[in-house]
Amino acid sequence: MILTNTPATDKQRAEHFHLVSIHFACLLSTEQDPMENKRVQERIAKLERHLNLTNPSQLFTSQFEGKAGELGDNLAMRFNYQTSRLTIWRNPPLHQCGKVFQLRANV
Repeated sequence: MILTNTPATDKQRAEHFHLVSIHFACLLSTEQDPMENKRVQERIAKLERHLNLTNPSQLFTSQFEGKAGELGDNLAMRFNYQTSRLTIWRNPPLHQCGKVFQLRANV
């Protein structure tokens, strides 16, 4: 999770600032899809502008580029390098997903 990482470089500190602000905007969001919240959209746009001006750090790339990285409890984020777009979604815990199917006893 981003709150447990201590940024080591200036580039990582700048990204960490944006990630934390996005994280808290998602926590304050009442929508099921955080991408529909205006505050989240504004903060994502700021991070996308920052990433367009400066290439992402290696830590950011390893966590979020082309794969779902953890942004917080039940929040995931993916960064598409070709389009420079960020996507955020909620991952509800398994016990909140609705239907749970019993495994077959015989294989």
